[in-house]
Amino acid sequence: MSMNPKYRNAFSMGTRLDAVFLGVSDKQADHLIERLKAEFSELENLLSNYRSYSELSRLNNKAYSNSVQVSSRLLDIITECHDYYLLTGGVFDPAGPATSPGEGPPEGGMARVVTDRSDNSVRYLDGRVKIDSGGFGKGLAIREARKILEAEGVENCLLSFGESSVLALGTHPAGDHWPVAVADIFNRHSSVRTARLVDRGMSTSGTGKVDKEGIFIAAGNIIDPRSGASVTEPRTVTFVSEDALEAEILSTALLVDNGCLGDDFCKTGREAFEVCYELNGNYKVNELL
Repeated sequence: MSMNPKYRNAFSMGTRLDAVFLGVSDKQADHLIERLKAEFSELENLLSNYRSYSELSRLNNKAYSNSVQVSSRLLDIITECHDYYLLTGGVFDPAGPATSPGEGPPEGGMARVVTDRSDNSVRYLDGRVKIDSGGFGKGLAIREARKILEAEGVENCLLSFGESSVLALGTHPAGDHWPVAVADIFNRHSSVRTARLVDRGMSTSGTGKVDKEGIFIAAGNIIDPRSGASVTEPRTVTFVSEDALEAEILSTALLVDNGCLGDDFCKTGREAFEVCYELNGNYKVNELL
């Protein structure tokens, strides 16, 4: 294995992608990062909620009044999201609760998304339903990145997408795994756990950040769709899986409800743990699988 890593980075989907390739030439590394950028750009055109011309944005704007024909790729993504909605008992719901605060018990948004394979169509049964790719987009990008890298014959590399979504193929040149640290939110120079990754994706989700004065600030964007309530206590959840999309989705779902996966959920090849912080910076690590 080459001990001369090639470092490349790019900015895509609103965040930074950092890559370390082993056993490739500079020309190959340039080619690989360009292929990844192209794939991520295609996904952004498909799924971005910030681009009015994306296929998902057009679907969100039209699907309540009419059934909308979509690409097979988008239909597959929506179907998989619905599967995770069911798996987590409604905790993962990228369509959001179909009610607003104060209007009574929230109703699952994904339960009001109807797909039809016969004509590749999607329809929303509630005008407030809007699918948001923010909870699964990066995981999907990393999943697609793995397909590209494996097709290109890359055996050993590390990708970090926005520092929260990671893909580790093969091993570090100095060991039998890639050591990937999960940072202490109160002390970013320290870690709470180091994961030992080989051919795995890893995602870490959190409820907020710590400012320069050491004060925890809840982000307010982690919502339990079953109640509409924000999750505000300082906590992170990390999920490790062969599938980076699964890792992103379930790290956030377990952040909302660490008991949302049934006892029959397969733990093989997976790891999940939460870090619960006190406001003074002390923390406790709990195994979730």
